[in-house]
Amino acid sequence: MDENNSELSLSFQSSSFESIEDGDRAEDIQPYQFEPELSEGSSEDDEDLTQNGDVDMEPRLGNTNWCDCGHCESMPTANECICCQELNRMTDKMEELPSPTQCITEHPGFEPVCLNQYVLETAYYQYRQQYGEIQVTTEERNRYTAYRQLARWGWGYLGKSVRVRLSACATIAIRNKFQSNQYKGFEEA
Repeated sequence: MDENNSELSLSFQSSSFESIEDGDRAEDIQPYQFEPELSEGSSEDDEDLTQNGDVDMEPRLGNTNWCDCGHCESMPTANECICCQELNRMTDKMEELPSPTQCITEHPGFEPVCLNQYVLETAYYQYRQQYGEIQVTTEERNRYTAYRQLARWGWGYLGKSVRVRLSACATIAIRNKFQSNQYKGFEEA
C-alpha cells in the first residue's frame, strides 16, 4: 500500500441548540406527535367494561336483572353490580376454552388462580416483597390477593393506582371462600 493513500481523515463537529436555525427550535418539538389518537366514541372503558354500551347503573340495586351468567348476587352499590358477561376481558377469558362457560367462576382457571390458598399465599409473597406487609387477617389477605389475582388474570399488568371493576359473581365466589363480617367494596383509585 502506498503511504500517501493510507491517510486517515477524522473530523468532528459539535452542535448545540444555539446553532439551530429558527425554524428548528427545540420548543417546536411536540410530544406524542406520532401516537394514534383516541377516536370519538371510544374510551378505555369500552375496552374493559360493558359490551352493551352505556349502562344505567341505578336500576341494578336490589335486584339481579342485570346478571346474564346466573351466578351474580345483588351488591351494596350500583358500581359493583356488573356481570362477568358484561366485561370484555372476562368474556375473552371464557371464550378461550374449547367449550366456553357461561360464568367466569365456572372457568377451570378461576379456582386455581383466585381460590387456591397456596397460590394466593405465593402471590401474596410477591406483593409483600414489592409493597410491604399488610396487617390484616389471613382471610382478608387471601380475599385481597384473590381480587388482585383476578385482575391480573383478566387484565394483565394494570400499573400503579389503576383499578378495574370485578364482576359480582367472581366477587361473591371470593367472599364466600374467604369470609368476613365486613367488606369494603370497589374503591376508585
